Amino acid sequence: MTGEQLTKECRILSIDAWREPYGWNWNNWFDTGETFPRINLDDSNRKILARLRNIGILSDQSKGIASIDDDGYNIVICQRSNGKPVFAIEYGNTI
Repeated sequence: MTGEQLTKECRILSIDAWREPYGWNWNNWFDTGETFPRINLDDSNRKILARLRNIGILSDQSKGIASIDDDGYNIVICQRSNGKPVFAIEYGNTI
């Protein structure tokens, strides 16, 4: 990855998802107006979630109930109990 790519910011999206028989379908998504530094995408899941709490995307109540999944284009923050996607860090358009 080039230095220019590492300095890019990734959009943070809020996800509206519907339950389907095979999993979750993103019905719609919205730009939160917040960004995430691409250089920090290689951080541990715990650090990514902590950064999202620090900027106000996640609340302190999300500790222990949020998980992370990488779909190859987004880092998706899900509810640990059922896998429902709630937020995403869109990095695929910064490659």
